[in-house]
Amino acid sequence: MNKFFIIMALSISLFSAENKKTKQEDKKQEFRCEGKKYCKEMKSCAEAKFYLTQCGLTRLDRDKDGIPCETICR
Repeated sequence: MNKFFIIMALSISLFSAENKKTKQEDKKQEFRCEGKKYCKEMKSCAEAKFYLTQCGLTRLDRDKDGIPCETICR
């Protein structure tokens, strides 16, 4: 009987961890490196950070302090 409860607990734990991973992957896929080049094209600070870190669009960080689009990311 104890083995049954252990197996059930592990199954629930694995399902929960897999579900969290899927949500994190969905969040990562929220933006794509598709043609935006300027801060005025960004809709949020998160999008600007994505373009800076994931797409290599360094022009978004003019003063090289790691914060893109200072007008959006305050």
